[in-house]
Amino acid sequence: MRLAALFLLSASWPALAQVSPPEPPASEAEEQAAEADDEMLEDELAEEIVVVGSSRPRGSVIGDIEPEVTLDARDIRAYGASNLAELLEELSPLTGSIQGRGEGSPVVLLGGRRISSFREIRDLPPEAVARVDILPEEVALKYGYRADQKVVNFVLRRRFEAVTTELETRQATAGGRQQYEADVNYLRIAQGSRLSIDGEYERANPLFEDERDLVEADPDRTLQSASDAVKLNGSYNRTILGNVSATLSAELEGEDSRAALGRALDDSQRLLRDRRTRTGNVNYALNGDLSQWQWSLSGGYNRDWSTTLTDRDIDGGGVRRDRSESVSQTIDTEGTASGELFELPAGAVATTLKAGFNLRDIASESTRGELFTATELSRDQANAQANVDIPLLDDSGVGSLSANANGMVEQLSDFGTLTTLGYGLNWEPLDDVRLIASMTHEEGAPSIQQLGNPVLVTPNVRVLDVTTGQTVDVTLVEGGNPGLLADNRRVMKLGLTAKPVPETDLTLLANYTDTRIDNPTASFPTATPEIEAAFPDRFERDADGTLLRIDSRPVNFARSERRQFRWGFNWSETLEAPPPTGADGQPLTPEEIEARRDARRDARRERREAGGGRGGRRGFGGGGRQGRINLGIFHNWRLEDTVLIRPGVPELDLLGGSTIGGRGGEPRHQIELRAGYNRNGIGARLNVDWQSATSVLADPGGAPSPNDLRFGALTTVNLRLWADLGQQRDLVRSVPFFRGSRVSLAVDNLFDSRMDVRNASGATPIGYQPDLLDPMGRSIRLSFRKLFF
Repeated sequence: MRLAALFLLSASWPALAQVSPPEPPASEAEEQAAEADDEMLEDELAEEIVVVGSSRPRGSVIGDIEPEVTLDARDIRAYGASNLAELLEELSPLTGSIQGRGEGSPVVLLGGRRISSFREIRDLPPEAVARVDILPEEVALKYGYRADQKVVNFVLRRRFEAVTTELETRQATAGGRQQYEADVNYLRIAQGSRLSIDGEYERANPLFEDERDLVEADPDRTLQSASDAVKLNGSYNRTILGNVSATLSAELEGEDSRAALGRALDDSQRLLRDRRTRTGNVNYALNGDLSQWQWSLSGGYNRDWSTTLTDRDIDGGGVRRDRSESVSQTIDTEGTASGELFELPAGAVATTLKAGFNLRDIASESTRGELFTATELSRDQANAQANVDIPLLDDSGVGSLSANANGMVEQLSDFGTLTTLGYGLNWEPLDDVRLIASMTHEEGAPSIQQLGNPVLVTPNVRVLDVTTGQTVDVTLVEGGNPGLLADNRRVMKLGLTAKPVPETDLTLLANYTDTRIDNPTASFPTATPEIEAAFPDRFERDADGTLLRIDSRPVNFARSERRQFRWGFNWSETLEAPPPTGADGQPLTPEEIEARRDARRDARRERREAGGGRGGRRGFGGGGRQGRINLGIFHNWRLEDTVLIRPGVPELDLLGGSTIGGRGGEPRHQIELRAGYNRNGIGARLNVDWQSATSVLADPGGAPSPNDLRFGALTTVNLRLWADLGQQRDLVRSVPFFRGSRVSLAVDNLFDSRMDVRNASGATPIGYQPDLLDPMGRSIRLSFRKLFF
């Protein structure tokens, strides 16, 4: 009752409830089609648009930090993504962070403003996006977020309306695994409002061990579960109260999955695990301007509930079904305000203030035989944050320089007061060269899930026991650990962004980070002699030393330290379209091109003035007759990665033979390559990921052991090809249905690469067989996508 009452209080905005969506004007379809025609005309004539006297592009973020990378509409279409979630995944080498807790998860803005959540725009078609800006972590502070996530700012078109449908199937080339997906999305942007409705259905067939080349394959155990998932969400945005942008979004999602865990000891039946999860949420966001200040208020209510039923053998024969259930509820609200305080000789001092609260409850219970366990946890959290940007120098002999200071205080009902303090410098010594230095001191609590997830016991989990060199089936205990402590994190960052070649789209990026964490919270490490010596109570063995049981609930380490350097570049270039030709097939002269452009504009104007309809609409293509090529390469170099489990035990060197994971130590080098080509509606994307070899030593720093393991280097290549059928004009004339459609063929893990794991004798342990590490292997995806304008 407390949660429901607070949610209703935080989400009550009567003015929005009284406003109904406006009827679309009669000319809206014509304006939509006119914009599509304008875009196609620009592509055909390679028309250059120059904006004179404009200060900053529409929808830019606040502050003086320029984007590291900006993508225009043609760049975006060249990625061939189906929705913004896929586009963000393609951009991951540009948006990933090696700084702090938000690694790999950027802050997402829309038109330079906060949104209710990424779910609000996740399923929108990329054709509706006019521009994407990617900015460094320090920009997140200006919107009330932590300085450990990059910022991605999407700017939508002013007008857009389409129904987007897509059917996709995925098949493992080795057989035994099929996945199917159907999506439909409706989006309308017009007259300052936005309405989006999206529905998805996914189904995956199970993959069993005997469908792969495994030693001791069990036909009654799955490598990948069968699942069915359904999702429905919608969002509505419009302007209320004169100048307030209001958004309301909601989502319902459900998934059922079934895994096979092997055969019962009495051979009476197959052991199963059935899991059902349901999620529902309602979110809102308000954005407005008050004098020289921008403000936002956002929040929502989220409820997750899950039920897991697990079969297990019991003493004396027979099977019993254990049950665990979990329900979590969250209410949150945050308000931010950003503006200028006063002027200094070098510019205005700007600030961002944020305050909010978060209420979370988790109730879980598990029944194992006659043992019943119930857990109830709650966390009430209030926070306040301030960020100040101070310009120090402007257009001086050493360039422009500004300083930043930020701080946050959090009050947690279960952890007390936690603080964050940060400061840094932003220096632009030359045009298109920017240096950023920052330092952050942050205290953080473990998540409530890490504290309170229900205890889950899974039999017959195959693991490698590095101590004995055996691969054994153990009972694995998972769940939360209420004894976890808060951590203390210090992060130093030095960053460089440069565009060294004028009038080219080449951006160089380099970042160095030095991170130390006291009391870090981590998933329980893999079974090695070092780990078992530090946590002897987490392992159970029989009289012969065979490993029987592992308690893998999360733990606190004493300390971790990491230093790494990430650098690379992103480059793209327009491939000019061939000159338009006349009826005789000869290129048009500049005068004829201008005459054709004027004639089209005059005809369009006359139809509008006459109130008549238009001819057929043209859909948004993939860059028209122009093309686009882009290339990005990024190298992550770990210089140090160590963990001290607890005082008095040796420090783990994750680059030198120690591990806390199940797939070796940390690779010293990782390289990401992203390349794309798109012209005349035909596109290709090549994604290559490589990581260097690692090792796990039974006695790091000691003598070689027969149980030492080497994890080989791994290269994964994904290739995606597509054709925008709507740009194949002869085809569209013959079959108009193909207007606005695209067919895609993707091969994931093109060369069927899997990690190669060997012990000192050159043999592969049973638990590290390639088909266990990557059951899917190479797979082929085929999809058909169509926009109905």
